[in-house]
Amino acid sequence: MIYMKNTKKRTHHISKNSAKNTSKKPKHSKNTKKAQIKQKAPAPHKPRPAKYTKNQKQAQNIETHTKSITIIQSPTFSSDINTKAGAIATDILLELTKEPKTDEDLALKLNVKVNDARRTLNILNSYGIVKYDVNKDNKGWLIFNWKLNDGKIEDYVKIIEAAANASQDPILPNNCNDFFICKKCYPSAKIVLPFDSAFESGFTCSACGKPYTTLNREETILLFKESTIKSHA
Repeated sequence: MIYMKNTKKRTHHISKNSAKNTSKKPKHSKNTKKAQIKQKAPAPHKPRPAKYTKNQKQAQNIETHTKSITIIQSPTFSSDINTKAGAIATDILLELTKEPKTDEDLALKLNVKVNDARRTLNILNSYGIVKYDVNKDNKGWLIFNWKLNDGKIEDYVKIIEAAANASQDPILPNNCNDFFICKKCYPSAKIVLPFDSAFESGFTCSACGKPYTTLNREETILLFKESTIKSHA
């Protein structure tokens, strides 16, 4: 009897352990997991953007710059930009097609006042047509070196042509709603200044010394339209 009791206990103990062993899930080794990761489908190939060599970039820049010169000399562009930035706007742009220049160099070259050159440059910059680099001289004074923004000129003339074909409103800087003119000088100078340019000149005309007159966006558009009509009359 004792022998049979012990046998039952042993068999019960063995069956319990065997039940535990059969319930366990098989473990995967690290190598097996790595193999499964490697078997995943590869990601779709994305084409890389084309890389241009230095020579190709230079050729592109030369081509764009040549287009800019042709555009600036065109009657459509010249008439539009001279109406908005002043009579010397086209002359300044043509000078900048040769090489970057400071406002003082441009004034000397075109035989105009530095303030007039600076004012026109600021207006052209508000349209994105020109840009500048700022450096300091030996005395710590800031020097603005102006240059043509070739990438914006072609876009600008396309908008002019589209606006003319659709009889839309003239182009004005998007970030400005207040514009300024000198009533005395405008009939001859045809200069309309955005806020930043008028602020730099103290809201006073550098030619005659009289204060500027403020125009809102709608009044400025109407003024440009009237000027365009008179120029074609």
